Amino acid sequence: MWFLLALLAMSMLVLRRTTEKKLVSKVDALSMSWLQQTVALPFIVLSLAIAPFFLPTELSWNFWGWTGFYAIAGAIDLMCYFAALSLADLSYIAPMLSLVSVGNVLGAYIILGQKPTWYGMLGAVAIVVGAVTIHLARRRSNAHDESRRKAHAVALGFVLVLVVVRAIYANTELFPLREANATTFNFYSSMLTVPIILLTVLVIRKFRHLDSPKVYVRSTARLVKANLLAFAFIGITYMINLTATYQAKLIGPNAGYVTAVKAAQVLPMVIVGVLFFKEKITKPEIVGLGIIVLGLVALGIN
Repeated sequence: MWFLLALLAMSMLVLRRTTEKKLVSKVDALSMSWLQQTVALPFIVLSLAIAPFFLPTELSWNFWGWTGFYAIAGAIDLMCYFAALSLADLSYIAPMLSLVSVGNVLGAYIILGQKPTWYGMLGAVAIVVGAVTIHLARRRSNAHDESRRKAHAVALGFVLVLVVVRAIYANTELFPLREANATTFNFYSSMLTVPIILLTVLVIRKFRHLDSPKVYVRSTARLVKANLLAFAFIGITYMINLTATYQAKLIGPNAGYVTAVKAAQVLPMVIVGVLFFKEKITKPEIVGLGIIVLGLVALGIN
């Protein structure tokens, strides 16, 4: 069951990120980092009806401590992701994000004491190898473009920070999850993350001497209104993605395996690009896709 939930989370992730990339050309990366979870909040509130809801007084200080840490680390994660997305194509970033799978399997072993099986570890490594193969093939095709190469190098730096941060906090989320449930934790963590990111964005804008907070909020509200359907789609796919991810981690044998399955997102992304956007695919990319499929099979067997 955990494997099916992880596949559901991956499919929602692919749909969401495709939409996010289109919006990044209209909305700056810093704004997208807090808008993503803000537009998801109404759908997260609706999801509270599917499971028991825990009031703040019913939860321990341990829960709030770990949730606070998760919110701060998650804010760093989101800002790094959208900064990278503003610099490079999604097809370039997605393979690099596969590094998260191995990082999270190692993090689950160090933080949670969850020892991976050979099938699980081989599956995670295979997904990374396949994604890196695709990444290198596409990197060679853009080697002649100097400006793009420099932008990709900076994007890689943001992704590497994201990988390290996520390897830590994505495993600590199991501590508050075990005390409450997926929907309750999703609600409280999002309610904490949004103001943290928004405050950080406002401070950064102040140091850059940009528009006042009042003008900024108004202009952002107009952008959301002009792209309401796209933001609503991001909100609902974000809610489904995280709820499925949390539940899969709760019932799965290893929290890192869930992240490994989601790291295979590059597989459907490449297929969608070929089928609907007439993108060309090279032989090395086909080999990479095959390796990713083998990794998913290994995780499924596990």
